[in-house]
Amino acid sequence: MAVRSIGSGKPGRGASRPRAGRSFRYRAYGFAIVADAEMPELAPLRDLRAGALERISLRLADSRRELAEPRRWRNISTYPDGTAWLRAARIDGGFLLRFPEMADFVIAQNGRDLYCADARAGVSIVTLRHLALDHVLPRALNLLGVEALHATAIGAPAGVCAFVGEAGTGKSTLAASFQLAGMPVVCDDCLALRDDGRIMATPAYPGVRLWDDSLKALASGGKRTLPVAQFTAKTRLVEDAAGFAGEPRPLARIYFLRRTSETARPAVTRLKPLAAFPELVAASFPLDLGDRAMLARHFRMLSRVAASVPMRRLVIPDDFTVLPAVRAAVLADLAGG
Repeated sequence: MAVRSIGSGKPGRGASRPRAGRSFRYRAYGFAIVADAEMPELAPLRDLRAGALERISLRLADSRRELAEPRRWRNISTYPDGTAWLRAARIDGGFLLRFPEMADFVIAQNGRDLYCADARAGVSIVTLRHLALDHVLPRALNLLGVEALHATAIGAPAGVCAFVGEAGTGKSTLAASFQLAGMPVVCDDCLALRDDGRIMATPAYPGVRLWDDSLKALASGGKRTLPVAQFTAKTRLVEDAAGFAGEPRPLARIYFLRRTSETARPAVTRLKPLAAFPELVAASFPLDLGDRAMLARHFRMLSRVAASVPMRRLVIPDDFTVLPAVRAAVLADLAGG
């Protein structure tokens, strides 16, 4: 899957690693995340017994381990110029995720133990948190039987609305505009799905990542922000975690975004399941493309999503001033059933 280039990928200076032995508890994707570092991006979990949540251990403290070079990389994600930004391989006991020039992470085979095996000199804890939350954890969900889409979503009165599109189409910007209009963010870039008789979306964390132009156009003073990583100019716009609802909600719509300067008005059109299915596949997070059983489960779930969740093409004018009209078009579509 190609992604928008977000910088050189070269680490900066001033690394700061967490201290081993500490423990912090959070909630994300329907799991209790027990981490050895503070994760201000996530909603705190006060009681590990709450909702009988299953646990995922996330360790970012210096746990350097000698890992044999994989014989084969099973999955490689690249920038548009073909440069690899993520390589994934099977290793003894699980999977290795390598972010070149930044860090190596390991996901145990059971999906419940994630740790940073090595961080390059100068890579900050902020960057490690971003890699863990936005790239490693979504792929661990795959091993836990949870399918995920590369989508940003908000909670509307009718249910969860997901926005799918290539980097730069405005998924996070649109979600942030809904958030500032009073509708909560469900996730940014990773939508966790479960089949409970109907397709349910489980919230991730209360924030979105925005480029500077989007942040300036949308957010007035007083909004809480956090840095994303040292290799990107994006900033996290963070919602109040105290009001973050972590319970699953029905997935009401999936909107496939197309951003264009050729029109001044948003447009919503229906998509048939057969037309939407390839776009769902392209927006998914399969960890091991050689795992036939996982791929069979994965495609069954995507087929269920395509057959049971209404799909739309959403054309967005390339103009921040039309965001209220885009929100109105989405809400009108939802109201129309």
